[in-house]
Amino acid sequence: MARVRSALQQYAPSTATVCLLGETGTGKELAALAIHHLSPRSKFPFVGVNVAAVPGSLLLSELFGHERGSFTGATARHRGVFEQAARGTLFLDEVGELGPEGQAALLRTIETRAIRPIGAERERAVDVRLVVATHRDLSSMVTRGTFRADLYYRLNTLVVRLPPLRHRIWDVKDIGPHLLERLRSDVGERVLDQSAFQALADYGWPGNVRQLSNVLHRAAASTSSHTLSARHVKAALEEEPLARREILDGAHASMVAGMLEADRGSISATARRLGCARSTLRSFIRRYNIVHVRG
Repeated sequence: MARVRSALQQYAPSTATVCLLGETGTGKELAALAIHHLSPRSKFPFVGVNVAAVPGSLLLSELFGHERGSFTGATARHRGVFEQAARGTLFLDEVGELGPEGQAALLRTIETRAIRPIGAERERAVDVRLVVATHRDLSSMVTRGTFRADLYYRLNTLVVRLPPLRHRIWDVKDIGPHLLERLRSDVGERVLDQSAFQALADYGWPGNVRQLSNVLHRAAASTSSHTLSARHVKAALEEEPLARREILDGAHASMVAGMLEADRGSISATARRLGCARSTLRSFIRRYNIVHVRG
């Protein structure tokens, strides 16, 4: 996470597109907000949109806007998110879900720095800093022909990979109290004891920080106790699907990722410490999606 923070600080002053990669719930929108607040554009709007949540028929209108009367139901002019974010930052979440039409339109806008709202006669210049995010492997999508190569290279200028929670599991010591403080107005003051931290660290967190927040909310709302223990955490986790398997996988992934970090990414050194073949270790790396590995 220190490398992530350093990258965000380094990239913030630039005008180049930033691509945030990471699993669902790892905090990609928070990273986009950090880039905006650290940039010279911080006094201007930050606008975010999840393109996967916009129906395909409305996507171009949402992005670029439309003129009054341009289609049935268009009773007033609508400013799209590119115009709404003028001189600021536009965050396009789940950009890997764009279909062919959306990909082509986004590519043209990036290349020309102009948009044409639906029904407009002329293009309009736009000045925005673009930050995109996805949980998908865009390079694999390019290989399969489901994502345009020219758009991929436009978006892949500055890349930040956000690690899953299971690869930085003891960050729960900092994240957990912060999340509980945010819930204070709803559930009252709550603190975590050491056994609760251990129970949180033993889980795999497939939904990452977003899932952690939900579990803590459930645990805090289910008791009047000021202090949450392992008993409260485990009771809340019982409501999670595939919890037992994820607990085991999470503990193993955390151990493997920690050893690789200590061995500076050396496959050979970590395999020796684990007492397994290098091919077995590589299978663990693929299974747990451990990144930044060399050796």
